[in-house]
Amino acid sequence: MSPALSSAIENRPLIEQILKQLGDTVATLPSNPGFCGLLSGLSGNLLFLYKLSVFDARLVNEEVFDDKLEFLQQQLAAHIHYNDLSSGLSGQGWLLEYLNQAQGDDYDPEMCEEIDSLLQESLSQTPWPGEIEMVLGLGGVAVYAARRLLKSPSADLFETLVSHFEQAAVQVTEHTLTWSQPADSVYRFNKEEKETPEFNLGLAHGVPGIIAALLPALKIPALHQRSKSLLLQSCDWLMAQELDKHKLGSCFGSSCNEQHISRLGWCYGDLTIALTLARVGQALELPSYLEKAKEISLHAAGRDQDNGMVNDAGLCHGSAGIALVFQLLHQHLGEEKLLHTANKWLDITLDDYREKGLKGFYMFSGVTKEHEEDTGLLMGYTGIGLCLLSALTGDTDWVDSLLMA
Repeated sequence: MSPALSSAIENRPLIEQILKQLGDTVATLPSNPGFCGLLSGLSGNLLFLYKLSVFDARLVNEEVFDDKLEFLQQQLAAHIHYNDLSSGLSGQGWLLEYLNQAQGDDYDPEMCEEIDSLLQESLSQTPWPGEIEMVLGLGGVAVYAARRLLKSPSADLFETLVSHFEQAAVQVTEHTLTWSQPADSVYRFNKEEKETPEFNLGLAHGVPGIIAALLPALKIPALHQRSKSLLLQSCDWLMAQELDKHKLGSCFGSSCNEQHISRLGWCYGDLTIALTLARVGQALELPSYLEKAKEISLHAAGRDQDNGMVNDAGLCHGSAGIALVFQLLHQHLGEEKLLHTANKWLDITLDDYREKGLKGFYMFSGVTKEHEEDTGLLMGYTGIGLCLLSALTGDTDWVDSLLMA
């Protein structure tokens, strides 16, 4: 558990007011068969409502929650051909397994076995022809597999995932490797030259996300050495992509194909690169990785809304999400400045609410260049609510859903 943020404790009445308003709004959303996903739909909403009920059972109508959960389970059959984390089986399965594990002694070990089989079958093509990142690809299946691994001894999914990542890897030098965005990936920056290697540096769609996805495989004896080799070679490659932070403004770009400042956020940029390096450094007992993570984090702590390109409060790349990542970085690295910075970004989030109410939590659309209401986990109310709960309680046991644990 992370320590609760002092600013959250000082502003507890305000945060409780916000949480009630967010909870009431999310609870009244209609259940839609086409929007059951974790990152922007019903599964993410249920995660927030569950965590809110743990915080204060009075804030969530149990009957409403149960009805929404039953609806989600009824819709699973419609998603058997979609294995992704965003809106498919991996995300919905992660939520069901998370809730199942929260039952303690009443845990049902068989509840997600059919999802295991469906996901395993979906990964049967070799070489893997699809996305390799987190939102729509292999990295997202790893999120589900890692949550299952906490209770299930089966390592079949990770065996397949590690094999696919091994086959997709690009060996750069004798001791370093990386992963290029697939030619037909929807997340390629350069869609005109599909065969040109493109090395994405974001947690959401790039190499840091694959590194984070591989980390749980270290705990599987039969996969330890293979995953360790991939982690060491890819982390060394990643650190070699560092740019002149004093000249550029950030330690890393969004892609190593372009040298532009990256934003502050969960999806891209220095924060989750630092968090991923810190996690690998702790898992493999590598002080040099921890020192590099600390250096990157402390530089990021000096950035502000303008040079961090922060235009809203959302979890993905807004002030609430940034507060959460700094909270996690402090947990791993122990630097007081990181905790102070987490509080700073929480204050910015609360100030947005003080000024505009829930409109202060609207998502900034890159398409319309306007702030628009969003209720999802990545961009909207659900994610902001989860960040506020973590700030107030120190409970971050859900962040593995976003490759941060």
